[in-house]
Amino acid sequence: MTSHTKTRASANAAFLKGEKQIARDRVHLDIAAMANARDANMNKLRQLRLERDARDRHTAAAMAPAKAAGRKGRKG
Repeated sequence: MTSHTKTRASANAAFLKGEKQIARDRVHLDIAAMANARDANMNKLRQLRLERDARDRHTAAAMAPAKAAGRKGRKG
């Protein structure tokens, strides 16, 4: 009877060890999925910001010569 209980206890321990590993793997997969989603969102926002900054620089460059010409005309 004691060998049966030892075998059973050993089997239960092995089963629990496997279950814990499966739970750990799920947690790691969830963390990785969240990190990937965060990185994708961050990259999307970065791209949008860079496009906006480039558009603003282009607009500012287009407006600068017109303002400078207007000032020269007033002085002369």
